[in-house]
Amino acid sequence: MRKLFFVIAISMFFVSANAQLLKFGIKAGANTSSFKLDEINSGDAIVKQAKDAKWGFHAGAMLRIKIAMLYLQPEVYFTSTGGNFTYEDPNSSIGEELKSFNMNRVDIPLLLGFKLGPIRINAGPSGHMVISHSSDLEELKANVNTMTWGYQAGLGVDLFKKLTLDARYEGNLSSLGESISIGGTDFNTDMRTSQFLISVGFLF
Repeated sequence: MRKLFFVIAISMFFVSANAQLLKFGIKAGANTSSFKLDEINSGDAIVKQAKDAKWGFHAGAMLRIKIAMLYLQPEVYFTSTGGNFTYEDPNSSIGEELKSFNMNRVDIPLLLGFKLGPIRINAGPSGHMVISHSSDLEELKANVNTMTWGYQAGLGVDLFKKLTLDARYEGNLSSLGESISIGGTDFNTDMRTSQFLISVGFLF
């Protein structure tokens, strides 16, 4: 299923862009994400989800295939994302500290949309391929899955037939990781990211 999804999504980018119902475009924008995990409370550390969101960016390409009032839109783009969490060492007087988890990945959403005039509504599955990840907390190491699955849903508007604006929510259907290693001890935790994306695109 995973291989089929990528074959269909990526193959569409190599279809001739001269077709009347097919348009190729580029897009870029900002995203704000949160890092969700099960709380860890031990004698070595207390790790909790933080309310603070983390800002990132994304940029890539898209293909829109129009079918009457419907359209299919596969996309491929690079995303810099992540989230924040709080860390506290019970043996230290420093107290609770805000820490960041950073991640670079390639996202491949496959969206089905409905177009009514300039307004668009779209939703669909999204594959996330993790390229690299890091944390500003040296002793915390996350066992991150290189491939996760999620979904996107949102609204868009087309201006002047070429300029596109989109606002979407992205959730994760699979866990980013199942454990975190602190001080040589593994702690089970379900880690997931979710984010809001705002994009500007241009159709050729």
